[in-house]
Amino acid sequence: MRPEIRRILVPVDFSAPAARAIEYAAVLSAELGATVHLLHVLEESFVSYGPWESHAGELAERREAAVQGLSARLEAIASGFKGTKVTTDVRSGRAAREIVAVASSRGTDLIVMGTHGRTGLSHVMYGSVAEQVIRRADCAVLAVCERGVGYRRPIPLAVSQ
Repeated sequence: MRPEIRRILVPVDFSAPAARAIEYAAVLSAELGATVHLLHVLEESFVSYGPWESHAGELAERREAAVQGLSARLEAIASGFKGTKVTTDVRSGRAAREIVAVASSRGTDLIVMGTHGRTGLSHVMYGSVAEQVIRRADCAVLAVCERGVGYRRPIPLAVSQ
């Protein structure tokens, strides 16, 4: 029995690997008739207090401006999907945790996400959101790496009925 893929989640951090993941999701959604949900997770930094302290109101305004800007960027990406229903969302929190939570709450069948492919010390220092998602998600995860020999565009899949 072939797995049915009706809902695809694409976490977007606006990096080159995420752009490739978006391309893959566009091909897959068109071929499978699946919907796509674009998600950006805003990881808010620790707020420190001192002489450079911002007022709480200013912080809320800056956050709202950031969310509006990120939402607009996601909507611009969504407009590039032709013939596919695409929704967007901006969440706050830890990226891997939010991605897994959104996938679960939306009944996602497939997460298509970019990975930077870090190894060695940079992997230890920065970790891997993709690795954490792969370990925790209840659905399949397609991790798309930026680099690739002779990469031009994803190859459209032949889907048999």
